[in-house]
Amino acid sequence: MANHHHRSDSEHLESLGYEQKFERSMSLWSNLALGFLYLSPLASVVAMFAQGLSTTGPPSMFWIIIIGCGQFLVALVFGEIVAQYPIAGGLYQWARRLWNRQYAWLLSWIYLSCLIVAIATTAIFGSGFVANLFVGTREHPVVEITPGITACVAGSMLLLGMILNFTGTKTLSRIAGAGLVAELIGVIAVGLYLLIFERKHPFSTFLDTTRWAPALAATTRLRSSALRSSAY
Repeated sequence: MANHHHRSDSEHLESLGYEQKFERSMSLWSNLALGFLYLSPLASVVAMFAQGLSTTGPPSMFWIIIIGCGQFLVALVFGEIVAQYPIAGGLYQWARRLWNRQYAWLLSWIYLSCLIVAIATTAIFGSGFVANLFVGTREHPVVEITPGITACVAGSMLLLGMILNFTGTKTLSRIAGAGLVAELIGVIAVGLYLLIFERKHPFSTFLDTTRWAPALAATTRLRSSALRSSAY
């Protein structure tokens, strides 16, 4: 595999039994944005920080360093696999070559089922936010969400997503790029505002060691459960 570094992409694909046909219309930024939004790490971190701070105190702020190092190792593994097998098909192609066809077939169906559940769940949980965004007012920003409203809004979101998917990868890349920029600006701007104007505690709180011993044990249990459930 060492001589692959000296081959062109077309020659690499030919060695795998494929001909170059896929149109590479998504830029590096678009691919980065799509992967970032697919995992949505900022939303997960914000959600977990609230639980961590309320249950274990300041030590929970430092777990992200350990998790970040582990995630970087996972990224290196996937990067190496993609570099060796840069062909369409994702998990099926990788599993087929690293294991066998039966395992690849089973893994693909499991992954497809997970995607269906994940997309439907995202639409259902996001329906409340969308309903408040378009129906809520300044006097009543939170509207009453009934099962019927949830079903209608979630169904509309899924339908809109399907229509946008039919328009091609360029539309997807534009939406992903705009979403990443909006998320980063929103998180950074809100974070700086809260840190500068709404800070309630001194910075020394992060280094408060009074609860470290029991808190570290509780943090370890909490993070281990969360990571196992999310497969990260």
